[in-house]
Amino acid sequence: MPKPFLYIIYVLILPIGLVAMYALLNAGSPDSLLRLIIPDSRYDVYIAAASSFSVFVLGFFIFFSRDQEGFQHLLKLNADKIREMRVQGKNDNQIADSMLSAMGSVRGYRHNMARKKLIVYLNDFK
Repeated sequence: MPKPFLYIIYVLILPIGLVAMYALLNAGSPDSLLRLIIPDSRYDVYIAAASSFSVFVLGFFIFFSRDQEGFQHLLKLNADKIREMRVQGKNDNQIADSMLSAMGSVRGYRHNMARKKLIVYLNDFK
């Protein structure tokens, strides 16, 4: 994900998060600051839900980007070894298993998820 796009997400998540928090804590209150914008308090729950969902979606993009950057960084650090293993005739599954075992991961749910993701990134690695 491009860095400028991530910076925009970081900038957006703060005010939307504050709106979500304020709307959740003051839903239905006649003294709420939301009355200046929306006079009818029955829309407070919708504002709270929409802003909370927006924060969730933006947070997902941030999580996905960090996850992607981590795997790309791992491949960059091990680029020479990956190329060497490919010359030896090893496939992406064997390379992923080798990298994960070198990191101390041998089995379990997290190991299987990391293996699947690593294989996907290895397919795109040149």
